Amino acid sequence: MGDENPESPERAAQETATVHSLESLMIWGEVLELYALDWDETFGNAPLYFTQEYWYLLVRVTFAALKGHPLTVTSATQGMKSGSNRTREARLQKAVSDGYLLKQRSEEDMRNVCLLPTDRLVKLILGHMDRTLEMTLNRLRHISGNE
Repeated sequence: MGDENPESPERAAQETATVHSLESLMIWGEVLELYALDWDETFGNAPLYFTQEYWYLLVRVTFAALKGHPLTVTSATQGMKSGSNRTREARLQKAVSDGYLLKQRSEEDMRNVCLLPTDRLVKLILGHMDRTLEMTLNRLRHISGNE
């Protein structure tokens, strides 16, 4: 934790080659999250059918940081859809240990610990959003007869 993080989500986003704008990718991420939430509700929020926990965590942390409002650890764990607090914290710690997330004290309130995506994660998430958005748009063009 602290200022040893030379990484910048904004810089990583600028360095990531994508077909679509950052704004479009973030809107697409919101659409995918709504889709995932609807999926969960479709199956009665039964834990056996939940969307992958890391998708929610990693996408939300990345987009929050890119918007300039990093999530706190508490907010990130509350956004996970299943698991005990211990399980959620273990998932978060795995993402930190695997080099996807960094913990850093909030500049506004030093009592809060925020999560930041590493440059590696920003590039992975934006690549994922860009590919899935492009695949979807291609299929929608095909369905609408514009291809």
